[in-house]
Amino acid sequence: MAKGVREREFQNLMIQWSIPLGWSFAAGRALPREMTQTVVTVDLRSAIIRLNPNVIDRYNVDVVVEDIVATVNAVEGGLVRANEKVLNLLRGRKEFRDAKGDWHALKIIDFEDPSSNTLVVSDEVTITVPGKTSRRFDLVYWVNGLPLVVVEVKSPTAKSGWATAAREINDVYATEYPWFFTPNVFAVASDGVKLKFGAASAPLHLWQPFRSTADDENLSGREDVRRSVELLLKPTTVLDMLANFALFDTSGDGADKKYLPRYPQLEAAHLIHERVLDGGAKGLIWHHQGSGKTLVMVFAASLLLNDVRTESPTIILLSDRLDLVRQTSAEFTSAMGANFFHQPRTSSELRALLSDDVRGVISTTVHKFADAGKGLSTRDNIVVLVDEAHRTQSRKENSLAWQMRAALPNARFFGMTGTPIRNLATDTFELFGGEEDPGRVLHRYTATRSLLDEATVPVMLESHPVLFEMNDQALQDEFDQFAHDFDLDDADAETLSRKFGRLTSVFANPERIHAVCQHIVDHYLSSAYRNGLKAQVVAYNRELAVAYTDKINELLAGYETSQILAEVKKHDRIRAEVNISVSDAKTESAEMKPHRLSETEEEDQKRRFLTPDDPLCFLVVTAKLMTGFDAPNEGVLYLDKPMKDHNLFQTITRTNRPWTSPNSFKKTTGVIVDYIGLAEEVQRAVVDPTAADDSEGGGFVTDVSELVKEFRAAFDRLEDLLADVDDLDLNHHGYESVRVINLFLDGNPAAIEAFTKDYRFAARLYPLIHTDKRIAKYRDGFALFGSVYTTLLKKSSDEERKERLNELGPMVLEIINAHVHSFTVVAPQEEPLVLDAQGIAVLKELLALVRRKPGKDKKETPPSQKEILDRIKEALDNDVEPGSARYTALAERIKLLRDRIIQNAQDALDFLSEALRIARAIVNAGKHPEEAVVLDEDHVGVLTRIIHEHAPPGLTVTERHLAEEIDQVVTRTLAGSWDNADARNRGVRRATAAVFRKYALKPVGEPYDATVAYIEAHYLVD
Repeated sequence: MAKGVREREFQNLMIQWSIPLGWSFAAGRALPREMTQTVVTVDLRSAIIRLNPNVIDRYNVDVVVEDIVATVNAVEGGLVRANEKVLNLLRGRKEFRDAKGDWHALKIIDFEDPSSNTLVVSDEVTITVPGKTSRRFDLVYWVNGLPLVVVEVKSPTAKSGWATAAREINDVYATEYPWFFTPNVFAVASDGVKLKFGAASAPLHLWQPFRSTADDENLSGREDVRRSVELLLKPTTVLDMLANFALFDTSGDGADKKYLPRYPQLEAAHLIHERVLDGGAKGLIWHHQGSGKTLVMVFAASLLLNDVRTESPTIILLSDRLDLVRQTSAEFTSAMGANFFHQPRTSSELRALLSDDVRGVISTTVHKFADAGKGLSTRDNIVVLVDEAHRTQSRKENSLAWQMRAALPNARFFGMTGTPIRNLATDTFELFGGEEDPGRVLHRYTATRSLLDEATVPVMLESHPVLFEMNDQALQDEFDQFAHDFDLDDADAETLSRKFGRLTSVFANPERIHAVCQHIVDHYLSSAYRNGLKAQVVAYNRELAVAYTDKINELLAGYETSQILAEVKKHDRIRAEVNISVSDAKTESAEMKPHRLSETEEEDQKRRFLTPDDPLCFLVVTAKLMTGFDAPNEGVLYLDKPMKDHNLFQTITRTNRPWTSPNSFKKTTGVIVDYIGLAEEVQRAVVDPTAADDSEGGGFVTDVSELVKEFRAAFDRLEDLLADVDDLDLNHHGYESVRVINLFLDGNPAAIEAFTKDYRFAARLYPLIHTDKRIAKYRDGFALFGSVYTTLLKKSSDEERKERLNELGPMVLEIINAHVHSFTVVAPQEEPLVLDAQGIAVLKELLALVRRKPGKDKKETPPSQKEILDRIKEALDNDVEPGSARYTALAERIKLLRDRIIQNAQDALDFLSEALRIARAIVNAGKHPEEAVVLDEDHVGVLTRIIHEHAPPGLTVTERHLAEEIDQVVTRTLAGSWDNADARNRGVRRATAAVFRKYALKPVGEPYDATVAYIEAHYLVD
């Protein structure tokens, strides 16, 4: 769209797009209404007469119109309840009194033939009442004089977007003039680039795009908006929403809600309805996990129950677990009411309902069909809607699913799943898929579409395998000796070996439990907790779930956690709770019985987990809550259990629900922390079983390595952009570097745009990978780019500043994290190295540093680890004075490295990285013999020794802990901009003193004096 498009121009475009759909245009100022009126009564009156030809003579039409207008203008009880009352009136569910005193329903809108209604779109519609500010709606879509749709638009080239328009509808129009929205089916907000619709007054994260699953997924911008208008604002769609899909929960349990469908839910519900009307027996609905399949069942049931052609059907909402039954039942009853709704408690109650020919809705589990018998009900208008249709659904004789189908031989079966299965035991496609459907799928909503629509968020996989060492021979020898000592025969020895040689023994090792739980707590507190997100932990079995819960709570009660909580100022204490399956049978383990939750206790636990401010932050599970538990505020799932296929798929999508916190933090990604090493299994799990190749079906799981790769690419582009800037050192984050970059950008507008684009992209990635060692070398340069971006921000307009400040949020989070002294976060595993292109590049860089005479060594094959160390040692002998302190320190580092055993590719990469660092230090030592050479972690080691040697009585923090914080504070202080060396040195001393005072240590005498002396000698090198 052309630059500088005005809001009115885009408004006119929407009108042009609407007229071919069946709307006629009338300017707002030309409508036959007073500006104080909500309803165009002339159109309403004529419609009532036209649509009720056989009975209208019995009525005083003016009285009927007055009654309708009075209902529209009444907003007692709040907008949602008033909206529900008016929409029920428009659906023909309100009766009016005729001249004889009898009550009858009247047709106000013709849903069967939309063209028989008066359809008008108007612009600049003003409403006002005395004492209130007049407001003007950009566009209003009227049906028979009733404002069913309100549209607010912004210019495609303005800084404000669709969200600004939506907020104006919610916070201004619907707040100041709620009666104009009592007939509202939905509201629309668009900026010409994006279009979203939602219920007036609904939170913005519930506003959705409206598209078609048949359209090109890559449609965007103006063409996407035009297509949305053609689909959403078509009169048949507006009236379909009104008649069938605008459902309400005004039961009084919590806030009133209005449900509107996402477009895939609307499409799927209609296809189920049509299949039943056409006499079809089955259909498979395949929607990406987390995109709202339960509401598909609710909307489909609504269509079927309200259609007289289905002859009062029985709708069975079927799940395989009680908690899913409760969830489905709650959503159904809240949206459609409890009339004709049944939830049998026992198998006999279910059999009685079906044998008695009960109509309406039955919500139950597949297990209650056990022993139901054949031909329990032979009606063909029984429709079974199966949630999580890939589970327990099998044609194996005498299986639960087989017994259900035998009991209901003529029923129609529709399966809802995000993970259909095709294997030897189960074939979801054969069971539910119609042969006439492409790929045996009636309706499909892919992961890619779900992400584009922001119905779900991407999932990032962080791999943190838990490594351990084991001497197999020594273990075998000790076990053999044990068997001999206790005179075990071969059979008994084999039994013991099988029992205690299982994977369980490794998982139950106390050291492993501590290591994993420590990482869980550190990882959570450093990221998810600060944004108000909750966490789930998946343990190997029930016993470990309990053990993990106890250990996590022990760590959460520690000093380090209390420091974080004090800084965030949200909770005094947070905790973990376990949720596992525990029966009340006599045979149940005594250790497990205390962890059994009643139905009420479990619902209370879920409620507390879903409440942002509640201190319940961790749920530890092993099997329960892996499906059906919709927790949008779950930001991270810690996975320490081997899983495969659909179980793994459903588990890793636990965190893919969008969520916006009460303080407006928007969740943009879910995180899975994998302690098992399931990357390959994940890739297999996300592949469609019907896909022609492995490239389809995935796309929502992101490996951290991929994010690191994208970050590096963005950083490289920034570096290339600034390649011609004179005297620029990206490793020096100071005033002069910021100044020279700004001078370059000021003279190059195109460069500003490129810089801004790549920096903003990298800034979105950075919070997700900031603890990864692979980006450590980029931190100084990235911080420099951040300072440059901030200076650009200060030069921009107020509106631009607001938008960019929002994007700087992740950087603020990083600054906060840098001040948290008590973390020992385990960094993600390095990229595996089997001397690929990257590994070879590292090796070449290393060889270039240690080769004494460039070009002399013609060997093409990579040298061994011993050869690398020999060359480094040779460089040390030549370039550093033997016997000196630096020679001793570096020689010791080489010796330690030589002692390491290279066991696998991971250790190989660690070896090369460390060798490269030492080699660089040696080369620098040769170039600058007068300067001290201290590697980064050596600082902490030396400071630890200094503090230990001078430790005062009553020291309440470990020397290592204090040394790490001093190192962090000093390094961060040095990164600032200073006018001269003296000012910098004073700043470092003040920062060091502040750390000492923090721990009640005097910033005079020892160990302060020795600490400062060391810092001045080894940190402050000009």
